Amino acid sequence: MALSCHQIISLFKRINALLSLADELAGSHMKSLSPEEALKIAVEKRILNEFGSKILNEERLDKVLSYHDKADRRLAVHSVMSFHCECDDATCEETIELSTEEYVQMHHKTKQFIVVPSHVRLDLEEIISSFGKYALVAKYFPHTNFSD
Repeated sequence: MALSCHQIISLFKRINALLSLADELAGSHMKSLSPEEALKIAVEKRILNEFGSKILNEERLDKVLSYHDKADRRLAVHSVMSFHCECDDATCEETIELSTEEYVQMHHKTKQFIVVPSHVRLDLEEIISSFGKYALVAKYFPHTNFSD
């Protein structure tokens, strides 16, 4: 069963609240972490933010495509939508205009994301293509076992 956008937003708000609580509870423990452990935690939070935006975009796309019958679906596949920037900033509100077809083509791999060009973070991603209003990036996952 697919989650609604509202359910996903609620889930990510709860996850972020739990992460904030964990930061508070870990207060003195965080100070005793090695630089490598602290970096790993920071990277994992950034990755969570990126996937959160991507999941929201995919849910919105699924809704748009599911509202159309077979005859209308061809039009929906080529319609233009505003997608959220899939960067690591949890407070980012930038949007990127793409056709639904372009969005699907950009995301044929799990670790590819679309971001506003100024939001590219070269410490965690490489630019696959740049299109003026957005960049297609592939994420590195240096401290995880994530693979495509």
